Amino acid sequence: MTKRPTVVPLLMLLLGACASTPDVRTYTLDLRPAGAAQVDRRVRVERFVPTEALDRSEILVEASPTRVEHYATDRWVSSVGDQVRAKLAAELGATAAGGAELVIGGRVLAFGQVDGESGPSARVSLAIVVRDAGAGRAEAPLLERTYDVTRPAEGGLPEAVVVGLSRAMEAIAAELAADLAAL
Repeated sequence: MTKRPTVVPLLMLLLGACASTPDVRTYTLDLRPAGAAQVDRRVRVERFVPTEALDRSEILVEASPTRVEHYATDRWVSSVGDQVRAKLAAELGATAAGGAELVIGGRVLAFGQVDGESGPSARVSLAIVVRDAGAGRAEAPLLERTYDVTRPAEGGLPEAVVVGLSRAMEAIAAELAADLAAL
C-alpha cells in the first residue's frame, strides 16, 4: 500500500482560503479645502497622536457607549494622526506670508463612526495645542482646547462616515481659525 502525499490537499485548502479573502477598501479624508478656515498668520500643523483604539488602519465604530468595533475590510490609507494633520494643513494652508508662525499639534481623541438611536454619525474629537513657533514646550501654549464635532453619515456606510469625518474636520478647522484670529 502506498502512502498518498498530503501536500495536494493542503495546497487545495490554502488556495480555497485565498479565493475567499474579501476585498479591502481604503479611504482618505477629502483634502480639498472647504474655504471656511481663514487665518491671517503662518501656520504649521505638526503631529497629532491618536489614542490606542484609533492607532490602527481599520475604521473605528463606537457600536454602543461601552463597545468599540472596527470595520473588517475598510481601512485608512494612512494613520489617523496623518489624516488629521493633512486635513488641518489643507484647511489652514492658505495663510498669510508675514507675521509670527503658529505651530499646531495635539491628540486625536475620537475619529470614527458612532452608532446611535437616529442612525450612524461621524465624530471627531481633537485636543489641540497652539504655540508660537519659537516657544519651548515648557512655556504655556497660546491656546489649548478640545474640539468635538459630530456630523451625520448619510448614505452607504462606511464611505458616508468618511465624508462625515471630512465635514467634521472642516468645522473644527473653521472653529480653530476663529480662535486663532482672537489670539
